[in-house]
Amino acid sequence: MVLFMAMALVVAKAVLTASSGIEGLAQTGNDDIMRFLSVRDWLAGQAWFDTRQYRMVPPEGLDLHWSRFVDAAIGGLVRLGEVVVSTERAEVFALVAWPTLLFLGLIAATGLAARRVLGSRAALVSVMALLLWPPTGATFFAPMHVDHHNIQMLLTAVTLITLVVPGPAGRLGAIGGAASAMSLAVGLEMMPAIGLAGIVLLCQTVFLTPGRARQLGAFSVTLALVAAVLFAGQTAPDEWMATRCDELSMPYLALASAGALCCLAVAAMAGRVPNGALRGVAALVLVVLAVALVYPVVRPCLVGPYGDLPQRVQDVISMRIAEARPALPALLAGDTMAVRFVFPALMAAALASALWVLDMRRRAGGAETRRRVGILLLFGWLGVIGSLFQIRLVMLGAAAFPFLCGYLVEGVLRVGKARGAGRGARLALVPVLALTLLSPALYSLATSLAARAGSSMGPAQMRATDASCRTPDVLRSLNTVPSGAVLSTSNLGAPLLLLTHHMALAGPYHRSPEAMADGVLPFEGDEAQMRAALRRTGADYLLLCRDAVYGDGSSFATGLAAGEGADGLEAVAGPDPALVLLEVSGRDG
Repeated sequence: MVLFMAMALVVAKAVLTASSGIEGLAQTGNDDIMRFLSVRDWLAGQAWFDTRQYRMVPPEGLDLHWSRFVDAAIGGLVRLGEVVVSTERAEVFALVAWPTLLFLGLIAATGLAARRVLGSRAALVSVMALLLWPPTGATFFAPMHVDHHNIQMLLTAVTLITLVVPGPAGRLGAIGGAASAMSLAVGLEMMPAIGLAGIVLLCQTVFLTPGRARQLGAFSVTLALVAAVLFAGQTAPDEWMATRCDELSMPYLALASAGALCCLAVAAMAGRVPNGALRGVAALVLVVLAVALVYPVVRPCLVGPYGDLPQRVQDVISMRIAEARPALPALLAGDTMAVRFVFPALMAAALASALWVLDMRRRAGGAETRRRVGILLLFGWLGVIGSLFQIRLVMLGAAAFPFLCGYLVEGVLRVGKARGAGRGARLALVPVLALTLLSPALYSLATSLAARAGSSMGPAQMRATDASCRTPDVLRSLNTVPSGAVLSTSNLGAPLLLLTHHMALAGPYHRSPEAMADGVLPFEGDEAQMRAALRRTGADYLLLCRDAVYGDGSSFATGLAAGEGADGLEAVAGPDPALVLLEVSGRDG
């Protein structure tokens, strides 16, 4: 009943959101907008293997490394909607339906799996955790959010579930391997979680956990085969041998193939070597051989997707993109995203670990349950540790978070009942819930009360930023002037493409390092930096938000936003007063 109520709540929210129309998309993230534009271009006839956005960084366009399979799913919903409504309404239907369907799938999979693994009460809490935790309940699965993170989180949840639920080993392995391969085809962010799944199965095979050898073999072979098929389906044949470290490409296929061979060898060896220590040594040798075999192919990608970017662009990514910042300094500074995303996951992992240690010492809860919770904790801590590098990597443990919350509540009540302190256990739930499920809401309440008291922000923090003019009505007013190439901050690039007929010269995408840098550094620098960027990009217009503060407030762009004049930059009449649109002339000046 609770599961159906939760799903009904999600559907109701989706229906209400649909009334906002396409303008609602402009209020989401840049990736959501760019994904939608990619879908729209594909439906309009752009080639399957051509994923460039030609209106950003013209004339060559921005090379997006996203999977066409996701575009196809969303595009299919658009075509389905067009059967009964106009194209515009069908697009809104797809934008709302896609994340909603994924969230319903995540709720159903998590709720049913938690019930089998931890019991009905824990399943109830797990579903509530999905609804209350901002990454799942309010961000990645919210209507209009169509970037790739939501489907990756769902697929990783499927992989994790196959590790903890009972069932036919071969079937579970094949399902987990297929889900992992699909996640890799969509994007590589979940690769550490997929690798951890393989390590868990490998270790269980070495320790002769019943059925795990067969599951390991099915997982690794299915992953390698499905990944190869998906790679061939979304990559142009003339690019099959290209090394791309930010998308599924030959190095990662080689890694998957070597891993499959290694896992098959370990699975075949495990039952034939009676000594546990020898099995461990043999497995280690096989892993080392597999790594040595594939190392020459994967070596260029060991520095990560950003390793070859100029240092100034790496600094932009790590310091200016909110979700790419490390979590610890942000948590200590009381950053809203870090507190709402990472703090609940950290508390759930820490408290569940303490309860698990207690259960291990007391041999409570059953050996199989303790084993399953141990696996869940590995994934939970993977997300927490990942967030120390980038806040968004907390999603590596997103699949485990609801299970850990359910385990916590069930465990606290169980311990209290065993000690004859049922009332005390219920009271103990208050701080547990306050630190995990309810901490984002409590933090929002506290900051709201502090803001009303006038103690939350200093004068510098209250000055306008470019977010103040990112609203649909304001940006649509740019359609009153002739089409041109617009240099703006990165945060305005995608909405410009969605709402206007203009082209954008800057955006937060590392495939175009110059476009990423040009959306930040010239706006925070002096006049020479800005003029150099205008000349280099061939901009027709410079777009600013009126009275916005760029950088430390002493930048050339801040003065222009305040109404100061400059040679070769002529104010354009017509757009909304919240904007400062300057036409570029005399570029050689």
